[in-house]
Amino acid sequence: MPDIEAVLSSCLETLSKEYDIEVVNHVPKIKNSPQGYIWKVLLLVGIADEPQDIEVYMHFPSSFPNSMPNVFVTDDRFKHLPHISAKSRKLCTYEDGLVYDADNVEGLIRDNISSVRHWLEDFYGRDNADEYIKEIRSYWQEQYEGENAVDDYWILVGDIPETTCEMTGIVYADKNLKDRKTFVISIVATDNDNKTIECIKLQHEVINIPVLYLASLKISDTPPFCMTGRDLVDRISDYNDKALFKKFLNRNGKANILFPIGIDNAIGGVIINSLNVNRNGFRNTSLTPYYVLTSLDGNKKLERLHASVYSSNRIARRTAGGLMERRHFLIAGLGSIGSNLCYYLNGYNNAAFTLTDKDFLTVDNIGRHLLGFNDISQYKSFAVADYLQKYRPDRDVKSLIANLQEVQEEEINSATMVFVCTGDVMSEKWLLSEMTAGIVRKPAILLWLEAYGISGIMIYINPYEADAIQRLTEKANDSFMDYCLIKREEYADERKLIQRDAGCNGSYALYSANDVTMFLSSVFPIIDRLLERPTESKCYRWIGNIDIAQEKGISLVQSEGMSKNTLQELPV
Repeated sequence: MPDIEAVLSSCLETLSKEYDIEVVNHVPKIKNSPQGYIWKVLLLVGIADEPQDIEVYMHFPSSFPNSMPNVFVTDDRFKHLPHISAKSRKLCTYEDGLVYDADNVEGLIRDNISSVRHWLEDFYGRDNADEYIKEIRSYWQEQYEGENAVDDYWILVGDIPETTCEMTGIVYADKNLKDRKTFVISIVATDNDNKTIECIKLQHEVINIPVLYLASLKISDTPPFCMTGRDLVDRISDYNDKALFKKFLNRNGKANILFPIGIDNAIGGVIINSLNVNRNGFRNTSLTPYYVLTSLDGNKKLERLHASVYSSNRIARRTAGGLMERRHFLIAGLGSIGSNLCYYLNGYNNAAFTLTDKDFLTVDNIGRHLLGFNDISQYKSFAVADYLQKYRPDRDVKSLIANLQEVQEEEINSATMVFVCTGDVMSEKWLLSEMTAGIVRKPAILLWLEAYGISGIMIYINPYEADAIQRLTEKANDSFMDYCLIKREEYADERKLIQRDAGCNGSYALYSANDVTMFLSSVFPIIDRLLERPTESKCYRWIGNIDIAQEKGISLVQSEGMSKNTLQELPV
């Protein structure tokens, strides 16, 4: 690392011959001035066709020159220009992710000074409405004079309404994981029985709030975006919307008013707290909330809010670029394989899940399960569903406390694919018999790991291949030993391959969470391909910890030509 102090001293000596530069210890006119190396640079800039000296402050952070200097322009004439924060006066003239030559420190400083001059000359004294429209979200979230910070803890579930409407709204308290401080989140939706809101109600104690969306309210084209009660009414262009707003506010005594800000991923709004209608000099009941807002308190600035849009369409556009094909996965068995498989399948942005398992999560499961300590004693199917819905509350997830054999035929056949991760041959045999009888008509995948993660088996079953299903049924009668990498005679001595806890049926195979991850990450590309293009039934064998087999003297069906973390294809 270069000696930054020495490098800056050298640059200062050179650049001071061209610019009026002074080393200072703070940036004036702003709260919480940065500490460290700060220069005040006096720039001669053409403002309104007249050359003027403008003070610019450059702060060099400890990470400089591997990060850009922070530039501040404190002159009030420029606080509402594009690309500057009205509150912090910090200027942004470079795109995030810019790649530059950090070794050329003097050149970097020169470039910043030049960029500031161009910014001042390009944007001062002209109509910048087009610039604000490009990044309206950032400018709306700015805090302007005499108002509180914008409340950014709002989420609109679903798409932005096209017309004026009353909305469902709730608020709930949560704690910051960093310092355990409480903050309040507000959620709004257009429908009364919104799935996301219902999910949140199960997890938090909520309070209902009055919310009105005004489609005809138009915000200013330029900052500052502060708004008083009078401003609010003046900006509603539709007569019926004005009447509805007045009626809504008088009925509730307070209101949360939402409106478009010109983009499809966020909306703006104002918070109208309870208004004092009992005032000296006025008869009881003579004042209405609307009159107080627009007349007595008409010049008070309202607290603004910013609500991000949360919808399947928006999430899809931000990730895959659009909604994927609708898929419904049924996962039977939510142990180490089934639960972690859900993590992979959750990547499909248009997926629904049916989860079935009869067991609770116990202390013994912790270590290679998707879930952890906080879910001990919960039914696995409900706990994994909770995990999926905390990730995407709008996700369709159904939990069953049942073996695969107990799941209704309609539920199974509604799935795009059935995953059997029970480690229970009887469940697998039952599924094959249902396919033989033509009752189950959906493709299925059986997954399990052999002891010590020596190998992992994935069998894909095409429901329309009767001959293959018959052969698989015969192999199931032999516990699919033909596909295992460990020789069948090794299974005769169960002490070699499994551990047993005290109690009835307390046996389990040893393998790690890392083995589960390596296995699933190897076979998931095949699962993805099979969802797109079904093929003939086939077995895929993942080669795992064959070194452990050698250490423990466990005989394998194949002793040469294998590499760890590779896949073998075996016919069925």
